[in-house]
Amino acid sequence: MALHAALKYLSAASLLTMTLSAQSRTLHDRRAAGGDGEGFDDFLRRAAAPAKRAEQERIAEEYWKKAKHFGRPVVEDSTIYFMYLGKARRVGVPSDLNGWNPSMDTMVRLNKTNFFYLSKTIHPASRFEYKLTVDTTWMLDPINRQQAMGGYGPNSEIWMPGYQPPQDIIYRTRIRHGRLDTTALASKVLKRTYPCFIYLPPGYTKSRLRYPAIFVLDGGEYITLGLMVNVLDNLISEKRIRPVIGVFLDPRTNIRNSRTSKRRTDYTMNERFVKFLAAEVHPWITSNYRVTQRADQTAILGASLGGLAATFVAFRRPDVFGLCAAQSPSYHYNDESLIHSIARGPRKAIKFYVDTGTISDAEVHSRHMKAVLEDKGYELRYGEYPEGHSWGNWRARLADILTYFWGTQG
Repeated sequence: MALHAALKYLSAASLLTMTLSAQSRTLHDRRAAGGDGEGFDDFLRRAAAPAKRAEQERIAEEYWKKAKHFGRPVVEDSTIYFMYLGKARRVGVPSDLNGWNPSMDTMVRLNKTNFFYLSKTIHPASRFEYKLTVDTTWMLDPINRQQAMGGYGPNSEIWMPGYQPPQDIIYRTRIRHGRLDTTALASKVLKRTYPCFIYLPPGYTKSRLRYPAIFVLDGGEYITLGLMVNVLDNLISEKRIRPVIGVFLDPRTNIRNSRTSKRRTDYTMNERFVKFLAAEVHPWITSNYRVTQRADQTAILGASLGGLAATFVAFRRPDVFGLCAAQSPSYHYNDESLIHSIARGPRKAIKFYVDTGTISDAEVHSRHMKAVLEDKGYELRYGEYPEGHSWGNWRARLADILTYFWGTQG
């Protein structure tokens, strides 16, 4: 893999970091944008009162412009009010809240005007992503200036009043930074090359130490969308974790083309993928970098199908990967066969971390896995958060994962 591919990743990560930093600085009250303390229901009554449609539309347009100037939908306590102004037959709000179903959460038209609205009451500390569907067109919310980058591009984003944005993902200029090496590993097992980015912590070149390591599935997206390099730099700089080497493995044979991804083959409990990691990747890394061979200092991390794969790999090869972190894991796969396998099998030397969102995410099957792991006596840290199945959710937990495995305090 050419060096410019890694630099492209770093440029994208820097851009996203600046956006998130700006979001952190501008977080403020999200109460009604109607002016003079007017609640949304009061606005609706005021807009519906005039007998003439033209006057109703004038009031609605004035309110919509105020909301657009405010820069996000109206939020009152735990209720959010979505709005759209324009000619349409139907306006919907596909989102984390409804599993991105475009046929759900249809806005209501205000009388016969071109003003549409929808109210949703949700957890006051939620963060979620959404788009609008105007007839058959998917679009970002024109009112909302706040966006989050997902695996399929940008989405409109909402931070409810109780949401606390993560600070460890923000790029900091006044600290020492690690570096990324880039390579492509030629696999005899998988019969293809595998892009790989290796994060080396500050001070690595002058040290003689052997370092713990975390092997990261969907590695390119954990760099660009998860901003994990920033998190590693920040935690190491603050001495909140021991210095750690990150091995970011990407399932795309062409790093710039998502259609070349082999994750649905590699990550669905694939024994060949286990062999690739344990017999090819791990030996190559330990031969070329000063990485410990202790399983209790070697982690594997993944999200969604990657979380399923990370758990499967650790369970198959705990002699290599003694630490396992799974985010919003797809434990439903194959009728929860991995959960049943762990329940039936012997307890192994693995320390687990599992987290999930609670907004149409992996909470049902994660709770089942939690019960099995606890019943078997595994060491486990488990967390649930009022967010959806997204990189915004997963990157906010990276500091928790890293401090759980390698924290210097407590």
